Amino acid sequence: MLTSCADNTVTPIVEAPEDAGPPPGCDGLGRSRCIDRVSLGARFGCALLGDQSVWCWGRNDESQLGYESADLCPERLASGQTRAVACHMYPLQVVGLARANAVSAGSSHACARLTTGEIQCWGGNSRGQLGSGSALPSRAPVAVVGVRGVVSLAAGEGHTCAVVEGGQLYCWGANDRGQLGVSVVGSQCAVDGAMIPCARTPVLVPDVGDAAEVVVGDAHTCVRTTAGTVQCWGANHDGQLGMGAAGGSPVPRPQGVRLGASLLRNVTALAAGSHHTCALREDGAVLCWGRHDRGQLGVAVPETFAPCAHACIPTAVPIVGYQGAPSPPDPDGGDGAVPTDAAMDAATDAARDAGPRDAGGRRDVNPSRDGAADASADAAMDVQITIDGGPDATAAEAPTVVSISAGGAFSCLSLSDRTLRCWGTNRAYELGNGRVNEGGPSLTTVIASPGSAATNPLQGVVGVESGGSTSCARLADRSVKCWGTNEGGALGVGDQTERNGPVSMTW
Repeated sequence: MLTSCADNTVTPIVEAPEDAGPPPGCDGLGRSRCIDRVSLGARFGCALLGDQSVWCWGRNDESQLGYESADLCPERLASGQTRAVACHMYPLQVVGLARANAVSAGSSHACARLTTGEIQCWGGNSRGQLGSGSALPSRAPVAVVGVRGVVSLAAGEGHTCAVVEGGQLYCWGANDRGQLGVSVVGSQCAVDGAMIPCARTPVLVPDVGDAAEVVVGDAHTCVRTTAGTVQCWGANHDGQLGMGAAGGSPVPRPQGVRLGASLLRNVTALAAGSHHTCALREDGAVLCWGRHDRGQLGVAVPETFAPCAHACIPTAVPIVGYQGAPSPPDPDGGDGAVPTDAAMDAATDAARDAGPRDAGGRRDVNPSRDGAADASADAAMDVQITIDGGPDATAAEAPTVVSISAGGAFSCLSLSDRTLRCWGTNRAYELGNGRVNEGGPSLTTVIASPGSAATNPLQGVVGVESGGSTSCARLADRSVKCWGTNEGGALGVGDQTERNGPVSMTW
């Protein structure tokens, strides 16, 4: 069982266009120029191609790649020891899937939605997360029992959820933290010598009837409703449910995410990390809540909140630079789109205005870097502030947010100028900025490739997906570049050599 938060992240469904067929312009270009979507799990990932096939790579100790591999990769344990695990360092096709149009990778399993609206899953199954009715792992894709017409799918650390046509939500797998959204599930699953509540087949989540999108973390679940509100349930020890307070007891029923004194509204997209969640609002604001020990929420940590299991903010707060515009009065009696708690305002102001500054008085967007920066680093700082809508930028120059993603302890967003920003932990090059161990709440630009200058950003980006400690950018030419840990072949480039910036996936 994986234990570190960087390992236990999850990613939601990533969908191909509905008219996906033989992709135009792909003949003779190779598979790596026909990638529609990528989903990343814990040191493995899967890609959906234009021909509706699924290809996976990386760690394979629980058959999460959907095929047998003879390779062994060293893996570092929390104890400092190393063990060998099955892996495959470049993509191979998952056989047995007929015309997939979406894929979602969890911690040790993956699921694909077929064009028929059905789901097939493969990999680890100790918690019943494959939804097949058993607790046995499966290398071959197996059908999820009784779920049809799927419109959104998310595979997590030990559970899986799917929204079906009409807005109903089904979940299955582990329920030891209330992550399935039901108080009691009759079956038990053996996990690490202990029995935990679980559901080996999908259960209907009560009190959710208008879901449009579902995302899952290690042990929490959130949905975006058709009305643009957000509901979450499950583990809340790090404030990942956004209820305004953290607690050790699971919350097995959907709760509305708070924004100061009001509910979070007008949300168009969600992303869940291991213990934090982020939302993109209609006005371009990006708001996050939950665990914040590595800066993954994009603001300073206020001191006035009740203690969490770790540093956290249990209420949605806008990240610096993307606060959005004020909204009309909240019909529930709140004051609209901006937080009303003084601590929230203080957190945002502190991150924006009180951060470390250089000798010229400019805000250092990478406060932990060496103070003896050269001229190129200073120039990069100026570019970063301008691109991110800092004091030197005008409203007309500020790019808007296109998509968001959340990893184990970091987050990323793609912008309308087709560049990327990431923030949070950077211990395994998660931020893609060419440096390591220099993370935090300040947004940093993803560079073009390993060794590039900070003034040379990755360009042509149309979307970003994040996993445990890895991210991939989808480019306009339908290729993919990835960065982060390469342990277990997680980058899919044929080796385990670490890179400090994006590298092309080619096969």
